[in-house]
Amino acid sequence: MHLTLLAFFVLAIVKFQKSAESAVLDVFLPVLLLVPMGFTLGIAHLPPLSGVSLVTLPIATGALASRWSLWRYRRADLWVLIYVFASSYTDYLNLGLKSALDIMPGSICELLFAYVIGKLLIEQGGIREKFVRRLVTLAGAIGFISVVEFVLRQNLFFQAGRLVFLGAIYDYVQIRSGFRRVKGPFLGPEAAGIVFMMALILAFWLWFLSKSRGNAGEPKYLGLRGTVLWIAGIAGGLLMTISRGPWIGAALGTVIARIGLAKNTRLAAIFALLFCVAGGIFFKHRVDQIAHLDLQTASEQEATAYYRTQLYAVYEQVAEEGGLFGWSAPAYPREPGADSIDNHYLFLWVAQGKIGLWMFCLLVAEAVLGIAMAIRRSRQRLDTAFYYCLAGILAGLLFVLWTVFLAGQGLVLFFLFVGWSQSLRDQSSGAEGLAAPNVSRFSFRRTFA
Repeated sequence: MHLTLLAFFVLAIVKFQKSAESAVLDVFLPVLLLVPMGFTLGIAHLPPLSGVSLVTLPIATGALASRWSLWRYRRADLWVLIYVFASSYTDYLNLGLKSALDIMPGSICELLFAYVIGKLLIEQGGIREKFVRRLVTLAGAIGFISVVEFVLRQNLFFQAGRLVFLGAIYDYVQIRSGFRRVKGPFLGPEAAGIVFMMALILAFWLWFLSKSRGNAGEPKYLGLRGTVLWIAGIAGGLLMTISRGPWIGAALGTVIARIGLAKNTRLAAIFALLFCVAGGIFFKHRVDQIAHLDLQTASEQEATAYYRTQLYAVYEQVAEEGGLFGWSAPAYPREPGADSIDNHYLFLWVAQGKIGLWMFCLLVAEAVLGIAMAIRRSRQRLDTAFYYCLAGILAGLLFVLWTVFLAGQGLVLFFLFVGWSQSLRDQSSGAEGLAAPNVSRFSFRRTFA
């Protein structure tokens, strides 16, 4: 039992008394990004809750109670509700009522309430820039701290957690090419790579924002502007995860985000389209090559890639037998030699059935639509640039999820970003509010595809 986690719950309530926005910035984000989610509050007869759950609970419920009049109904609201409660019903069918009731509160807090925070508190609270700056700063700091893990193989986040929360959780270690793959406070190297990927693309928007202001007022550290320093820390953290999927996802996301950051939007859109087409052709060719590898002579990386290409054939029948609601994540039948389903779409189909997969796809579609509509409405270049950065994050994530399943902090951020996409509004004004280039719906759709 890590009773120290109760301090986060109390701190969130105290901060919320000041303002919901300060609770998001000063409690939610630091707890989400710095505290390993394996540490949970365990009290007899109560479900285990992570630090993230303990802070989203008072923030989201308080925001709903005090700002319900600001809520605007969207289709995505329904898809989120179905996703969360269908997942709990799946657990009930396969694990029993007690286990389902233990898991459901965490899902509500980490997914549904993250969606509420993203939809109700960021844009409507006017804290877009502050939120992005805090997330980027924390991710950059994690990247710099993780150098210790990469070089000395000591995870300072898990070691500090054991001291603060008076308990231990398993520190999963992966070695590749003689180096420890960095995971920081996240569930694993791939999970860390996903968060670094998201933060890196947002950091480019901060860099663009600072440049548009002539770098006025931007703090410097060690002679470097803050945005440059944090980009370096995040990029370093991403590289140290040695996770190819997030690397490629970051490249794809950056190319799409570049459309909004570039002066010549049309040229950037054409380049992004060519990049996606060429990358898709190369990726398809590479997958075909890997599928016919001789495992006796394959390298470790090739063998790992081959494993991923075979997962669909291995688990297709299992997924079909799961029906509408699936087998549940803890209980799905493990095929010999394929315990881990490193493909989120396949994992959802197996663990949460067709309902879970359909709801996830609908949420992605709603996020795409919300971002596209925001781009069409936008009249300020800084806002347009931000919307394209969100599009880049989503595109990069959708690619990465072909290579790994989504969990932990990355899953929380996904639901937060989906909620965020449902409430986007222009926030730039004055000298900063440069007129947005004329971006057609057609060019955005072709580029994103």
